[in-house]
Amino acid sequence: MEQPLKHQHLLLGLLCCFLTIPAAVSAQSVQGPQQEFAVINYEGTALTQLYGQNALDKIEQIPGFSLSQSTANRGLAAAGGNVLINGAVPASKSESLRQILSQLPKAQIVEIHFYSAGHPFTSASQFTQVVNIITHDNVATTNWQARSKLTSAYQSYRPSELATQISLPTATWQHQINAHYQDERHQSVSTLHAYSAQNLLTEVGREDFFEKLNSRLLSLSSTRNHEHSRLVLSAKTLNEDWQTDFIRPYGETHAELTQLWQYNESIDTREHEFSADWQHQSNQDKQVKFVALHSKKTTDNNSLSRDTGESPDIFKQYKTHQEQVIQFNLNVPSITYKPELGLEISRNQLDATTHTGDEVLISKVSEMRYQPFFAFTHTLNPHWQLYTRINTEHTKLSSGRQNTHRSNLNFIKPLVRLSYEPTSNWDMVLTAQHHVDQLDFNHFVASQNAGFERSQSGNNRLLPSQYSELAAQFNVRPTDKLFMNLKMYQQWQKDIHEIITLDNGKSGLGNAGSAKLLGAELALTWDTDAWLSGSQLSVDYQYENAHYRDPLTGTRATTGLTPHSTSIEFRRDMPDHSWGVDIYLPESATYYYQDEVFIERDHIEVNAFAEYQVFASLRVNVKIAALNTAKFTYDQTFYSPQRGEEYDGGMRFDERVDPVITLSLLGTL
Repeated sequence: MEQPLKHQHLLLGLLCCFLTIPAAVSAQSVQGPQQEFAVINYEGTALTQLYGQNALDKIEQIPGFSLSQSTANRGLAAAGGNVLINGAVPASKSESLRQILSQLPKAQIVEIHFYSAGHPFTSASQFTQVVNIITHDNVATTNWQARSKLTSAYQSYRPSELATQISLPTATWQHQINAHYQDERHQSVSTLHAYSAQNLLTEVGREDFFEKLNSRLLSLSSTRNHEHSRLVLSAKTLNEDWQTDFIRPYGETHAELTQLWQYNESIDTREHEFSADWQHQSNQDKQVKFVALHSKKTTDNNSLSRDTGESPDIFKQYKTHQEQVIQFNLNVPSITYKPELGLEISRNQLDATTHTGDEVLISKVSEMRYQPFFAFTHTLNPHWQLYTRINTEHTKLSSGRQNTHRSNLNFIKPLVRLSYEPTSNWDMVLTAQHHVDQLDFNHFVASQNAGFERSQSGNNRLLPSQYSELAAQFNVRPTDKLFMNLKMYQQWQKDIHEIITLDNGKSGLGNAGSAKLLGAELALTWDTDAWLSGSQLSVDYQYENAHYRDPLTGTRATTGLTPHSTSIEFRRDMPDHSWGVDIYLPESATYYYQDEVFIERDHIEVNAFAEYQVFASLRVNVKIAALNTAKFTYDQTFYSPQRGEEYDGGMRFDERVDPVITLSLLGTL
């Protein structure tokens, strides 16, 4: 604990020294009535120098920017992130933000604006950094991509992805059609060793793991622009078939693998979504936004496990999740304090039927959530700006077989952000907020992880976890070749989610009290053009340390925590070709169950890519994943009757993933 804190103090001291160094990179500003935000604009040559064929490629090249996507499950926040398109959050529940950005070709991008310390966008107020992508109107383009893995678990040279994006302008509308087909395959090989309570080797074996994902996505988006307004209508349909196969021969010695355990699971998902997004800006600079979304998702889960000499174990689950959301926002930046107000109303319902053994469980979860908010911005002086937002939430939640458990949840979630921009080469943001996580309805129903022989009971009394946070973020350009971003934060967590013993005597996710979490994130981007033209080196490091008082074993970290995470990327981008290498350093995460401690360790992993422009309308991309053969270790330590009591043996899996080469063709018509 002391050593990481010393490192943080050292980094902060170095940053303070850098603040006096002049920078050659200047930040521009976007000005409106009585407001000003520091922003770096990428347009023309600067935009072209951000290498990539789509919006995702380009924003990942912006020094100091880190893409963040909301992990919320319901509401329009679930589709949100810190990247906007024409000032609006892409309203989608069936596609991730990364998928949406990868479908926006570079031909449609006019400018990219990077706000590093404050921005004027209400819909992304929870983020300090924001990127806004400005697109062309009335442009006809056709982009396509074909990708195939040259190594596969099933068949060689089988196409694994086909995608096309077609933009069709008309007199009043701009239509975009996206069609995406994916046939993803993955395999790995593991060795396993089981130990008794006396720490004697009792079982050995190997495990062959196969995974296949087949998905089909079709979406249509139509945009109509008026002089002061924009209307976007979207419709999407998604079908996914996910299949997993485990084959595990085992025995007392490697020479006698006489036992066989097999596990087969399939999950079929069908999702439909419709949304409307209307924005209007009056001559008086008043901004109004209205969004409506409807989605329905059905999931069929079927699994079968078989072990030599035992009866098959069957698990079936059918789920239907429906959601309707409307959101209204009003922003008046032309008057004092630039007030913003809004309201989001959402209705969600999950129906699930679970067949496990001879038991049939029927679960139903329904929710009505009202979230009004009010915010204002005050410019204290040319360097200091204060943003204050008060979010409130009133939720009516019903759960159980006949909705027997009902809760009325009320939260006040304030956010205060103070931005300081003294010069063009550095800025600082201080944030204080109270955050309430969304509940994942899947935790209200039973689940299982047969690969590690675990099952969990649903908890219909689960409450959302929440935390209060103080954070400081620094963006520094000591020279025009180096960009540094440091964020430090302290969280006081409440009602955290841990695996506990529920009232029915079974294990499941539940509220387990309070915890403290200290974290830091450091990102460095170094322009190495002086050594190799068009090259840059990026380093990302994240540290987290949590303290939770566990009633079984005393003070420990919260479950799933990754204390250290580091990645290094070196790449070179030239007009007709690009190549790069990614290195992920070893990391680990620890998970705590009632009678088990599970540790997952990742070893060093190296990935590489190269891309070459064959013609003006055709590029070839080759990627090599796990260039050094990726290795993972999974350690299970068992206790009897519960964690913290007598040691009851363990099991270790050593997994290996061989290099995978992927060939892609990217073109325009």
